[in-house]
Amino acid sequence: MYYLDYFINEICKNLSAIGIVIALITFPYLKSKNKSNIFLSSYFLVSAIYALLHYNLINNGNPNIVASLYATTAPLIYLFRPLSYWYVRSMITKKIEFKHWDYLLILPSLLYVIDITPYSLTSFDYKLKIAHLIIEDQNNIFRYPVTYFGTPQFHFNFRPIFSLTVSIAEVIMLYKHFRDNPNHKVNFPTTYRWLWTFSIIGFMITLALSLLSISINSLNHQIKISYDNAVILANATNFLFLSLNISVFLFPKILYGLYNESEQERLNNYPEIIVAHNKSDDYVKASFKIEETRLSEIEVMIQNYFVQEKPYLDDSFSINKLSESLNIPIHHLSYFFNYYLSKKFSDYKNEWRVNYAIQLLKEGILKKYTIEQLYQEAGFSTKSNFYRVFRLHTGKTPIEFLEEINS
Repeated sequence: MYYLDYFINEICKNLSAIGIVIALITFPYLKSKNKSNIFLSSYFLVSAIYALLHYNLINNGNPNIVASLYATTAPLIYLFRPLSYWYVRSMITKKIEFKHWDYLLILPSLLYVIDITPYSLTSFDYKLKIAHLIIEDQNNIFRYPVTYFGTPQFHFNFRPIFSLTVSIAEVIMLYKHFRDNPNHKVNFPTTYRWLWTFSIIGFMITLALSLLSISINSLNHQIKISYDNAVILANATNFLFLSLNISVFLFPKILYGLYNESEQERLNNYPEIIVAHNKSDDYVKASFKIEETRLSEIEVMIQNYFVQEKPYLDDSFSINKLSESLNIPIHHLSYFFNYYLSKKFSDYKNEWRVNYAIQLLKEGILKKYTIEQLYQEAGFSTKSNFYRVFRLHTGKTPIEFLEEINS
């Protein structure tokens, strides 16, 4: 394994520090609304720890350190792709939950821990003996295996298969989600771009690491691999690792998560916008400004959400729920409705409800159902409120409107 030193020096050394920094940045935000960061933090932390331990294991040359670390880092490499998969899934489902088959993703790591347990319980003198052999010739990793069930060759072959399978499943899951929910691409463009960036780079890293793993195993079987090809492969892996770490900082909203509960409560109770009325005209005073392009984006997001999900049909639908569903701060929504549209959220919501009720009337809903069922279907909580809002928008009661369209 004549290029293993190069691989460890160039990849693990550069990856470790920045990975730990990212993990430390994201961990304080685990109590935020974006609890998916628990998987993101764990992903970068595990990869950084594995890289640091493996770097010291191979390059330190100290028998005591090698004896302490040898074989203990390998279970971590089986956790890379599961953590990535769980992160992406929790981001698109907004749920952090383990399913029964998720435990299968942890199984390889657990089995490896069990496999090296007998070696871990041996005396330190025996571990020092193995350490000296590995320092003298790294091919002794294959000649003096410390696993009892799976040989080093087996693990070098199984890791690529396992990692690539999970990585492909992650990409397919992401593709199906945005294919079946096209509005999410429009409503959550930052999340869309970040998840695809994270998954594609992660897949390419997995592919590169798999080729390296197969190459290392091939060396043990004396298959000729040129040094130039090994350097190219190591450089590509190094570049991909660094790209993934750096790309996180291009998406600070994802990195830091959304508003935490206390911040969201503050926005709910004290929206930073004041609507005041003058004798001559209406005007809006705000402690901030929102760009026109952003207001247009918010309008498109809300319209797409209302058309596809019809949240206004829920009589308890509120601006708080709209904020939570679209990940838009409440004070931004207040600014949008009061300043950009010059109307209250309740009026905007009722317009959609009335239009929906009109659609039902034209479809002949009263031939099968009562007027009480009509206003409930349209999202109104009381008949009196339904009549008042309907007359306000159409100038007629529902019955008068129906008589007019039937005449």
